[in-house]
Amino acid sequence: MTIWKEFDGWTYEYFDRDIDPAALPGFEDLVRLWRDKRGDRPAPAWSDFDFYDFKGWHGRISVYDISYDPFDYVSRLSGTVVDGVYDQNLTGTKGSEQTEMKADDPATMEFYEMTCSGMLISRASGPLETKARKYVQATFVEFPLSDDGKRATHALEALIGGDVS
Repeated sequence: MTIWKEFDGWTYEYFDRDIDPAALPGFEDLVRLWRDKRGDRPAPAWSDFDFYDFKGWHGRISVYDISYDPFDYVSRLSGTVVDGVYDQNLTGTKGSEQTEMKADDPATMEFYEMTCSGMLISRASGPLETKARKYVQATFVEFPLSDDGKRATHALEALIGGDVS
């Protein structure tokens, strides 16, 4: 684990792809699933997954289509719990649009570009505040997905926390 940056109460970390599931408490089953689907590749593809793989996580999962030059992402799928935190359906929105509506911080785009380019697992945790509502600690873990094995073409993100304080 490496801490990339800490600011505004948030900690941004990244992890090697061979992470021990115990290093991400609460996300162990997703780490094992991601590693099983990965096999001997740098990262699994989004097409390797099935709806039923995410039993118990459906409302807390988001999937992003990643683009580069310039870096951005589009929410392909946004779970109901995630949408509830932001009080809107994020499916179809760009990362740059989420920054404008304060669902993401502009500084995090640099972090996600680095982790997607390097196909690293990431964790961002801190006090979530959106639409003038404050939440308890939220933790997002993002797993790279790749169609070509060179860099992330998609990202799978899971949320723990985000409950209203």
